[in-house]
Amino acid sequence: MYTPSYQVNVEKKDVIVRFRRDMIDETTLGLFLDYLELESIRKRSKLTEKQATELAKEIDAAVWKKLKPVYLEK
Repeated sequence: MYTPSYQVNVEKKDVIVRFRRDMIDETTLGLFLDYLELESIRKRSKLTEKQATELAKEIDAAVWKKLKPVYLEK
């Protein structure tokens, strides 16, 4: 008889997942939960492709402004 290594319970607004502690390390679990959160945000997002491109350009420019002195320092 097959016994799954996890249990999932859905209660109103919560989803409860239980599994053995030795099944996954805390770092990997944290990365997985971060992924789930980002996917949830992505699915709810109304951002268009054009807006996403503009946002990426703004982020790139802000990061470069902050790091430029480090790389161009002589």
